[in-house]
Amino acid sequence: MRKKRKDARKIPDHSGLSLVPENFDAFYRTLMGLRFPINVAEVLDLRYLINHAVDEFTEPPLTPDYRQFREALQTAIDSFSIDNKHHSERLLKILTMMRQVHYMHSVKTRDASERLRRAQVDNRRAHQQSIYFGLVFLVSAFLGLAGWFGLPEPGWLLKAAAVACIYLTWDFFRSLPILNREMKRLTQELNAVLRGQIRSIHWKALIHKLALVLGYKQITGIEVFRMDDDLVHGNRRDTRY
Repeated sequence: MRKKRKDARKIPDHSGLSLVPENFDAFYRTLMGLRFPINVAEVLDLRYLINHAVDEFTEPPLTPDYRQFREALQTAIDSFSIDNKHHSERLLKILTMMRQVHYMHSVKTRDASERLRRAQVDNRRAHQQSIYFGLVFLVSAFLGLAGWFGLPEPGWLLKAAAVACIYLTWDFFRSLPILNREMKRLTQELNAVLRGQIRSIHWKALIHKLALVLGYKQITGIEVFRMDDDLVHGNRRDTRY
């Protein structure tokens, strides 16, 4: 029996994506990395995700800075010749939402990176102190043992001090591998935070991608999506916009 050939164009799974600060990097990179045409099921998933998020979004107060930002975005949107007024206003609200989410994402990643860097500094300090005190107590232990076995009648205080120095030497040196593992973990976490950080948004490219995915703009020569033969057999999510 001949095996059914698998479709090489596997539909990406966007179920884990969400427009929240913690996942903004994954959403932004997914959207900016789209290479058209994409599967219609992928288009529907992205439309649902974007439209559901913007329906829940409350715009911030119209401060002078926010008004200036909206005007700049509106100019950029107009340059893409999106003539439908509803689509233009909807896209402006989506971009405003993404600006807000990106700002919160930037704050969270900045705070996380600063916290991890402080933890690395504390770890290095603890590592240096463990080496220093470990050597100090190691020398003290040798002196105590020398007195213990060298003196004819060593007192119990000398013996207790020697034993205590031996224990403290072991304890400080024992902490070094633990601190090394902790530093490795902190470094991995910091690298993950830095890799996930979106420092700035390419607004024109973002407008281009959103306009195509949401169907607000059609460009001659660009096929946005291909039909999925299996779509009729499944329940896709709402695509209201």
